[in-house]
Amino acid sequence: MKIVLIGNGVLANLGALYLKKRFGESAEIVLVGPESREGLPVVGESIIEITTQFMENHLGLESYLRDHHLPKYSLTYYFKTEPENASDRTYAVHCAERGPDDLRDVQGWKSPMASPPSWLINREVFDRDMRKMVDDRGDIQRILGHVRDVQIQPGERHQLQVEAEGGETTTLSADWVIDITGRKQLLARKFNSIIRPEGQRDCFWFRVKGFDRDILKQINALGPMPPGPGEPYHYDRYYSTHHFMGRGHWIWMIPMKDEDGGDLMSIGFVSHPDHFPGQVNSMETFMEQVKSTHPVIWELVNSGKIVDTNLLKRYHYVVSPTYSPDRWAIVGDAAYAPDPLFSNGLAFGTIQWEQIGEMISQDMAGTLQPEFVNSMAEAFLGPVLATQTAISNWYETMHDPVLTAIRLNWIEISFFYLLLPLVVNRCHYQPDRLNYWKLLQNTSDTHPFDISADLIEARKMLDGISHDHFVYMGKEKINPRAMEVLTDLRGIFEQGVAGGKVRNEYTRQILEKIREVTTV
Repeated sequence: MKIVLIGNGVLANLGALYLKKRFGESAEIVLVGPESREGLPVVGESIIEITTQFMENHLGLESYLRDHHLPKYSLTYYFKTEPENASDRTYAVHCAERGPDDLRDVQGWKSPMASPPSWLINREVFDRDMRKMVDDRGDIQRILGHVRDVQIQPGERHQLQVEAEGGETTTLSADWVIDITGRKQLLARKFNSIIRPEGQRDCFWFRVKGFDRDILKQINALGPMPPGPGEPYHYDRYYSTHHFMGRGHWIWMIPMKDEDGGDLMSIGFVSHPDHFPGQVNSMETFMEQVKSTHPVIWELVNSGKIVDTNLLKRYHYVVSPTYSPDRWAIVGDAAYAPDPLFSNGLAFGTIQWEQIGEMISQDMAGTLQPEFVNSMAEAFLGPVLATQTAISNWYETMHDPVLTAIRLNWIEISFFYLLLPLVVNRCHYQPDRLNYWKLLQNTSDTHPFDISADLIEARKMLDGISHDHFVYMGKEKINPRAMEVLTDLRGIFEQGVAGGKVRNEYTRQILEKIREVTTV
């Protein structure tokens, strides 16, 4: 079977490696894409457990990640108790704190914790190395050029018009065509299938090197601090994806290392135009904004040197459908542009590769049915829309530390007790397990990723913000069984029930704290 992947970015190369490893000589894999990114920005420097288990378990990248990139121990969130007061550096700090028993071993890894749950990757280095891994195999063909058109021919081989970088034009046939062209969106534009939700986003980001990393500690942090060396649950909080929350916006800070091993950091400003009153689209406007809201970030950036900048305006979209019974698929940025708040862009892409692999496997066996392809498209789009809707609902009150902490903990409980175990146990694509994936669907007026109305109403009862208003859930929201590969899938329900109990207890504690404060 001949499978043509249109694209030359990271998900194209990861997909080529995955499909070749899964199907071997049964699949002829051809990559068609330009030599360079042609100005397209790089995103996805912080990966999560879903991406990590794909890269390590399917592609064997465990030692590569250990040797060339930084560990990621957590997502860390900073909420100012006085959002409009620049001089106040008091933050409620929330993160996910694991114990050594919650982590899988990485051979050769040595650190205060047993091993990192995920990674902070330098995308330039990672993309280059993945491309080299593909080329070094020798059994994956790469054509440098552009696909100018695709003729989808149901029941027959598709025809692709390819213009090589030298200028010559050829026709390429394929049993399967997979569009990984990023924001060029070759197939989505051809089929007019791009959906732009009302809740749009703007994003300005840059990289800085040579900064003073100790500046990040110069805040008054409320909440649990990482224990000292030798104590349980120890890790260096620097090695996490940092999120600073503000009015209608949030800021990411992702530590990386450059090729010489020096400090490098990606910093981005994501805003919702309906809720953020200003505009951040340059270093000047970024520095002006953070100086008046998060001076610790202003100082850190000032201590280093800017490497490059990027800007995307009104970038949020999804494509439907992403898969077709006519044997084509749309993957990655060509299919969706999610809010990066939970670093799930590459995670969605790896979920897609496993789904596509299952569809191609059934096609090779002659058993692929249109109903299954449509169920795969629905299974993919469901959690994408659910998580993005929950994040969109967040922006209106993103500056509110109490409500933002509630939303954060609610979503992370759902992730660790529901979404992650479902992915680890292949419920997103294996036919006999797809029914479990429906646990992510609506069961009432709310979705598992969005908070209940009673919490929103209760928050309205608080006039001021104090340390006593927060319930910290660093350890409690981590499901110690989340990465278990189960033979008895009743364990999925057990974890879901356990997560429900954690969430109910968290809700009880929040409401109790609010009642205590408002009845005094």
